[in-house]
Amino acid sequence: MEILALILLSIGAVISLKSRSAGIIACIASALLTFNRNPFLALITLIAILNLASLTLLKWKSHLTLSILMLIATLHAFQSNDLAVLIVCFIAGSVPTYALILLSDDLKPNTAVKYITFMVLATVLFIFGLINLNTVIGKVLFLIGLALEVGIAPLHIWVPDVFEEGVPVTVAVIASLAKFIPFLIAFRVLSLDEITFAFIFALSVLSMLVGNIGALTSNKPQRILAYSTIANMGYVTSALTTLNPLGFAGAFIQLLANSAGKIGFFTALKDGANKVQTYILAFSMIGVPPLLGFWGKFFILASLIKSNLLILAVIFVINSVISVPYYVRLAGMYVRGKSLIVSAVVTACVLISLILYPTPIYEGVIAWMR
Repeated sequence: MEILALILLSIGAVISLKSRSAGIIACIASALLTFNRNPFLALITLIAILNLASLTLLKWKSHLTLSILMLIATLHAFQSNDLAVLIVCFIAGSVPTYALILLSDDLKPNTAVKYITFMVLATVLFIFGLINLNTVIGKVLFLIGLALEVGIAPLHIWVPDVFEEGVPVTVAVIASLAKFIPFLIAFRVLSLDEITFAFIFALSVLSMLVGNIGALTSNKPQRILAYSTIANMGYVTSALTTLNPLGFAGAFIQLLANSAGKIGFFTALKDGANKVQTYILAFSMIGVPPLLGFWGKFFILASLIKSNLLILAVIFVINSVISVPYYVRLAGMYVRGKSLIVSAVVTACVLISLILYPTPIYEGVIAWMR
């Protein structure tokens, strides 16, 4: 099905140059061809479709296929244990973001060069470490590549500038769909020893602190969202210290919550939103029950406590509390407007929390682990 989806996507890319609506239909059809009954993978498909919807706000035409290409790579990575396939999927999920950045007219050339340079370096370190994971150096290089790729502090150098200067809805793709494959591979291949554990512990704590403090001291919405993403990557990284089912489930639900929040907030910058919508998104990102963000943090925290990592659990809770003021402030920064896309994101966030509940997601992650 993936081959058929890619063929349809290629045809859609060509057609979209003449007919935008036909290109969108081809993208959605490609996404549906790769649809998987696993509830977690279904939710990743939803994130990709929301990314596609937000990208339609731009005047570009040929860009529409990029988010679905990333979706196909992500879903295929979830269904493969072959190292070579995982590497190909990683590259296929990362390279489309280069095109999105280069298409951003507002981005300064130096910032675009910075992003692509760091992404290329991240890819080299990630893949080199991946094929040498039987050594401590290989694991460390792999983690450095992961940190550069997703924006984990202190290797978050590109994140604030790209998020602030980039076209909001293109940055939403980088902040959401692009985060899944690197963490998927990390959860699949990593094993813990004392050095690896200490390195992951340090990365997660630094990322939480740098992200939340940076967001607290920022005044521009896009910069707040940049540091918020850095903090969220710290929360997800903390789950790597446990490598247990609760940690897996929490990390992936947190990635979903981060994706929904970033798509909603960045789209609101472009298309407007009302205060009810922005506050629901903010409360989800804070982790207010029963919204989606609560379940991600709950599962991660439970996994840390279960693994007797009480110090990291306390740091995790403190950082979640620190995030409250800037998320509340962020929710009040947006101009009034009516956006169907933001409404869809908020509705998805609420329905996933209240109707689907996290249990099917958890079961989907467990099924994947087997």
